[in-house]
Amino acid sequence: MNLNTQLLKTLGLSWLVFLITGVLISWFFAIPAITVLIDRSYCPATEWQQVVQTYTQLYQQHQQRRLQLQSVVLFSSLGEEQLSTPPEPKVLQQLSTYGRPQRRQLQLRKDYPQAQLLQCPQ
Repeated sequence: MNLNTQLLKTLGLSWLVFLITGVLISWFFAIPAITVLIDRSYCPATEWQQVVQTYTQLYQQHQQRRLQLQSVVLFSSLGEEQLSTPPEPKVLQQLSTYGRPQRRQLQLRKDYPQAQLLQCPQ
């Protein structure tokens, strides 16, 4: 009976150390999480492709679990849309751009200070 008690203590302690090690590893080596702001103001098709290409690189890093796209915010002069699930790059490629750059970008930069902004090259 003493052997069973010792075995259970050893097994319990081993699982506890294993659990603590897993938590510490996930805490110290956590992948960075970012929000992506995408300005949908009018942009010529060739320049919009540069925006899509940059997003594609971020999306691929997300797929490889080197980066977590926490959310994607699409905005223009007509409004904004927050996507909790990152869209595939082909969805962005099919989006139309409209409107003019405006002050909404300033407010979103305040709301999401660590966000990465993707916009038409000017």
